[in-house]
Amino acid sequence: MTYRKLSFMADKSRHYYEARGFSIYYFANAVFNVVKDAGAFLRGIEEILGDMQVLNLMRPFHKFTNLHYFLEAVIRQIIEEEIERRDEHEPRFLIAFLQTYKVSFTAENLASEDDFYTFVSESEAYQSATDDLVDEVFHVFFHDIGFLQSFNELCARYIDGAGFGQELLTQAGTLKRVPIPAWVRRAVFHRDKGECRECKRSLAMVINRLETERYDHIVPLARFGANDVTNLQLLCEPCNLTKAASLQPVSPFYPRAFGP
Repeated sequence: MTYRKLSFMADKSRHYYEARGFSIYYFANAVFNVVKDAGAFLRGIEEILGDMQVLNLMRPFHKFTNLHYFLEAVIRQIIEEEIERRDEHEPRFLIAFLQTYKVSFTAENLASEDDFYTFVSESEAYQSATDDLVDEVFHVFFHDIGFLQSFNELCARYIDGAGFGQELLTQAGTLKRVPIPAWVRRAVFHRDKGECRECKRSLAMVINRLETERYDHIVPLARFGANDVTNLQLLCEPCNLTKAASLQPVSPFYPRAFGP
């Protein structure tokens, strides 16, 4: 194997994710439905985001984003629900997941709930596989700004009602504004292709000392939005000033893969 190939393999976990294609859009569709029809899934959402769990939403700009956290909870529930009815059905979906991600297991590991969760708690490979699956589904959603707005509106409801994390909050109870890290600005600029999401003006060649002000909170901090990369979009200065702290629908227009 060449040095270049070895270097790529060593570095890929930082810069690439591996697409395994394991029911990615099945999981994405399930999560989409939960977020879009939150009232119908309120009990499950409460378990993920309610009470002290809301502190996860309030952390400023973590690479394990609020969406990663939510996806992990929902995806693990889907994968593991078969084990709860192990006596009725063979857990084929769970087994397919383990095989796809090359997680070693034995029949005894899946014999009962207790056996399975003991296996899960001891298997680093299982956690790594779950992380990889979550990351792949995340990359589907990260480019869907409309979904991200819905998701962050859901998060804002829990931040609004939080009775914790006072050190992260303003006197009004909203999250404090914090500097936007360089990795966040790069990710949003790349995703939005250097264009204002609203008016489609190219910002790639614009030089502005107030550059970070164009990174707009989709759900504004003043409306209990989160300091999370999934809650940012790229706007030009005029569109940013027009929007201010209002909550308005994001643009439904995306650049085509190729022109007419």
